[in-house]
Amino acid sequence: MHDTEVFQFQPSARHQRVSSRFVVVALCLSLFASACGGNNQQTNDAQKGADTVSEAITDTDDTETDFAPTAPATRGTQGDAAISEEQMSEEMAEEEMADAEEIADEEMAQGARLEAAAESAPMAASEPMADSDSESTFASEQPAPAVRSPDDGDAEGLFSQPADEPTQRIEPERSRLEDNRFTNYGYRQFIESDDDPLSTFALDVDTGSWTVARRWLREGVLPPAESVRVEEFVNAFDYDYDVPRRGLEVSVDGGPSPFDNDNHLVRVGVQAEIVDDGDRPPVSLTFLVDTSGSMDRDDRLGLVKESLHTLVDGLDDDDTVSLVVYSDDSGVILEPTRVSQDRLIHSSIDSLRAGGSTNLESGLREGYQLAADSFRSNGVNRVIIASDGVANAGITDQRVLSDYIRNFADEGIQLVTVGYGMGNFNDTMMEQLADNGDGFYAYVDTIDEAERLFDEELTSTLVTAAIDAKIQVEFDADIVDEYRLIGFENRGVRDNDFRNDSVDAGELGAGHQVTAMYEIRLRRGVTLSDRGDIGEVYLRWQDPTTGDVMEIDEDIDLGDVAETFQDTEPDFQVATVVTAFAEVLRDNPYADDVDLRNVMNESFELSGDIDNADRAELQDMLLIATELTR
Repeated sequence: MHDTEVFQFQPSARHQRVSSRFVVVALCLSLFASACGGNNQQTNDAQKGADTVSEAITDTDDTETDFAPTAPATRGTQGDAAISEEQMSEEMAEEEMADAEEIADEEMAQGARLEAAAESAPMAASEPMADSDSESTFASEQPAPAVRSPDDGDAEGLFSQPADEPTQRIEPERSRLEDNRFTNYGYRQFIESDDDPLSTFALDVDTGSWTVARRWLREGVLPPAESVRVEEFVNAFDYDYDVPRRGLEVSVDGGPSPFDNDNHLVRVGVQAEIVDDGDRPPVSLTFLVDTSGSMDRDDRLGLVKESLHTLVDGLDDDDTVSLVVYSDDSGVILEPTRVSQDRLIHSSIDSLRAGGSTNLESGLREGYQLAADSFRSNGVNRVIIASDGVANAGITDQRVLSDYIRNFADEGIQLVTVGYGMGNFNDTMMEQLADNGDGFYAYVDTIDEAERLFDEELTSTLVTAAIDAKIQVEFDADIVDEYRLIGFENRGVRDNDFRNDSVDAGELGAGHQVTAMYEIRLRRGVTLSDRGDIGEVYLRWQDPTTGDVMEIDEDIDLGDVAETFQDTEPDFQVATVVTAFAEVLRDNPYADDVDLRNVMNESFELSGDIDNADRAELQDMLLIATELTR
């Protein structure tokens, strides 16, 4: 076995100065209740010759979740009373004296509370831990926790609940937790390089799983395990990859594994070219909006309208927009209209009302036919579905619906699916439609997310940078004993189909990134200081303009993998933290020894070079999840 230095978390001055925003969050965490999801498996025929996916516990493809919330806490009541000005003055004086006494008492008690905070968030000691197959960077078995400095007031709020604060739990709205459909695709197991040195998969830029999990956590409930797709968690964050002048570029690096001290993580990052707004060709967008009765909620149709308004405001005058709705049946609300007539477009969006059943089939037929009729041969053509994914009228089989849109995707009309709402939400339908429509799946839970997706991301990624993009990693069996690809369970491609350009793969828009994380174990006697290649990455895609098939490759050198976590790139640390978080949430046995509290601790040590909003959001979600798993 190869010995590696384990990351030793130590609180820095920066960590001790975490803003009071997180203190408030942590104090509120005790308000939440927990629930969990189940497991099942989808066996993919394309996996033969590719990476192994574990067996599922149940034999159904779609899993409906129905989580019973915890009982609400009993709240006290306080009666009203009339108070005279004189009585109020006397009471104010008494309160000032009481406050002074309370401050003195608080100073005496603070040390004890800080010790309790340290106990609730164990740290690695300064001495390295002994090597063990089950120990890891974020392992749960830790030496006695280091007591924090009494000056570190933030530590108490971050990692513990003050002893004098009553525990009170909020009951999540039950309707948001019922009748949600997710699919568990299993998890990939380790593969010995001697048996199969090739790992092949289609690229995937979806991010919906991360936003869905964020929605559940903000509701005070752990997301269902089957809703967690690791690659979509990782894709939700931005990384500093090399940007190509055209097409795609691949980057590789690595560091210690958070799951096993004897292993390493290798990151394969793909970056698509960036197209300036001024260079973007004209766009033809067909909005396909679900206006059935299930969309008549605060977080559904109302948020859809705000999203579409935001998108229209970011388009050019020469772009065109169409609007189709579906409920019992479907209908055209707005024929293809130039964005220069934005008042008419905004008025049409405002006119949307919810009611009736959900005939997704009728909506797809009407929407795609309108998109075909308004096709711009010199431009970008997209259908954008805004829905909760439910289909209960007409044809409801997702395979049949996927086959229908597949033909349009081959003709250059790509699909973006955007999910809304929780409770009677079909994640599987939205994700599979996007995959078959050569597009991507996102989920919107707040107006801020709507603005980020429709203003900052969607308009910049409308231009297709690569068609049928796929990766093949060939590991050197003399260097690598075994490996596992973390995620991409439903994106497997047969190894011998890597250069079969008739096989459908993934599409990337301009500016899109894809990140794949591999956990590897080196051969006995091989060290990172040796000279040699871990393997080679091959990236293949079709140029959307010329139709030419492109292929590039990149060596993964032993020297690309850092010995210690501190020596890795800041955004590699982000990817590692997010990967560990997702593996824990989906109950992957390979993450059984990961302590979520240590993952949370590490999130507060992430470099200031990382986007502040991304870092803050990750920290918030880890704070909530850590409290819910206590």
